Amino acid sequence: MKNLFFLLSLLFALSLTPAHAQYTGAKDGLALRYTASNYLFPVTEKWDFDNLGGGLEIEYIRHLSPALNLGVPFKIYRAYLPTDELGGFQQDALMSLDLLLQLKLFREPAFIYPYVFAGFGGNLEGLSDVNYSVPLGLGLNFRLQQHTYLSLKGEYRLGLDDLRDNLQLGAGLLLLLGEADAKPPKPTDSDGDGVPDENDLCPTTAGLPALYGCPDADGDGIPDGEDECPQEAGLATLKGCPDRDKDGIADKNDECPDQAGPAERNGCPINDADGDGVPDEADECPNQPGPQALAGCPDRDGDGVADKNDRCPDVAGSLVMAGCPDTDGDGLSDPDDRCPETAGPIANRGCPEIKKEDRQVLDFAMKNVQFETGKATLRASSYPILEQVLEILNRYPDYKLRISGHTDSTGNAESNQILSQNRAKSCYEYLVQKGVTPSRMSYTGYGESRPIANNKYASGREQNRRVEFDIYLD
Repeated sequence: MKNLFFLLSLLFALSLTPAHAQYTGAKDGLALRYTASNYLFPVTEKWDFDNLGGGLEIEYIRHLSPALNLGVPFKIYRAYLPTDELGGFQQDALMSLDLLLQLKLFREPAFIYPYVFAGFGGNLEGLSDVNYSVPLGLGLNFRLQQHTYLSLKGEYRLGLDDLRDNLQLGAGLLLLLGEADAKPPKPTDSDGDGVPDENDLCPTTAGLPALYGCPDADGDGIPDGEDECPQEAGLATLKGCPDRDKDGIADKNDECPDQAGPAERNGCPINDADGDGVPDEADECPNQPGPQALAGCPDRDGDGVADKNDRCPDVAGSLVMAGCPDTDGDGLSDPDDRCPETAGPIANRGCPEIKKEDRQVLDFAMKNVQFETGKATLRASSYPILEQVLEILNRYPDYKLRISGHTDSTGNAESNQILSQNRAKSCYEYLVQKGVTPSRMSYTGYGESRPIANNKYASGREQNRRVEFDIYLD
């Protein structure tokens, strides 16, 4: 800790040393860093600060190009060196000398510039053993003064001998060394306007620095050489010419310079009560602004059909549908389509027609849905039939289902009425339980009031005991 304190104090003192040379003359650099090394980390695969050894590094740096440096660091330090792969180690003194190439990611004058480096190095252990390594790493320099940097460095050294891979970290100062450049000669300024000839677009005529040395007689910010009205202050968009009525037409080209008007009328105004740019004589909606393509009439939904001709002025549609949409693409506009989201023939008002085989299923269900004798409890044999009814409802989402229960004339008429109602309700509740929206269905019981066969005979009474499923559109 005493060595580290001494090094940090020395680095702080060095950072106060003034640097006077320009960067172009600073071809050399010298870095002094405190280093910490860990040889045990690659062997034990466990980071431990107690395994760090300390030492000093002095690095000479030579500027080769704006992006490349040559670094020659010399280090002397102590470290814990592995003696076997089982965690054994010994403490020893080491020295190393490397040759590095540094690739700079920013130029030195930046407040911060990082670099990456790689190279080759030799290591001397205990004044007798020599081995070699390949250092790879990253450096980061923070500018304290013009030629003084706080220098941080981290590297992983790949040992060419066994058990000699190690990690090294360093922190210190980097000083750039060099002579101050000669003061550059004063640039030539032929017209004396304060703009050097090499930057002056008008080197023989005094002008303004903001205009690269060119004059501006009317003070509108446009050089006289580019100003079509050099004696009248104007607008850049009109090449320096004024526009008193602000209609976008230069006064020199405007037949009515004090009255705003469109270019197609040479700057003169038009009679346009609603201000939509369409003359009243050609405007089919003179008191409502609208696009020229629609003869001046508005189009609220932007579908290209004027509101006055649009059956659906607030919903975008097509011209062939008089401005209304056809969501399901069946050729019938949504307002006229009973099933606007499901395609169907126009003859059925845009709804899909119930297929013959589906109606046969409903007829089959009427005859084959069975209940416990004298009760409204569905028999298990009825479930597959009701599942087929469910599939039909799912295929025709715009249709509704009317369920009606019927009985034969056996027994009390009032009891038959209640029984028919409850049997229709059982079918209704089964389908609701399977996910059908209740609002899509209704049920009622008719008792013995609507026979379809003669109740005098057993076969007739069997036909009259039924539940009908009627699918329909509102």
